[in-house]
Amino acid sequence: MKTSDVVIVGAGHGGAQCAIALRQNGFTGTITVIGREPEYPYERPP
Repeated sequence: MKTSDVVIVGAGHGGAQCAIALRQNGFTGTITVIGREPEYPYERPP
């Protein structure tokens, strides 16, 4: 079983921004993003 320090449910814009914000603020733990999308999260145009 894989463990993570943070699990983000939703791989859309909000989930990606959450992961980015964690890293930009110095979080060094593991992050798992869970979503139905077959692609990695990316920034979509507004």
